[in-house]
Amino acid sequence: MKFGSAEWWKDRTALVAVSLGLALLAWAFGHVAGEWSSLILGVVVFIALFTDNRRLRREVKRLSEQGPRGNR
Repeated sequence: MKFGSAEWWKDRTALVAVSLGLALLAWAFGHVAGEWSSLILGVVVFIALFTDNRRLRREVKRLSEQGPRGNR
């Protein structure tokens, strides 16, 4: 994609439009949730970290049971 081409402009315009849309959603969430927004985001992050930790622990256990070379 060359600088200044029609495809480049479409890509940049879409990027700016998506970023403005996400900024609007973030503002709306903060406006609606108010002082609870930090708590809500904290709970969402905690749940995401907890589930990812469980997934990674299962993966480590599976890989450690396979042995050093993966028992091919």
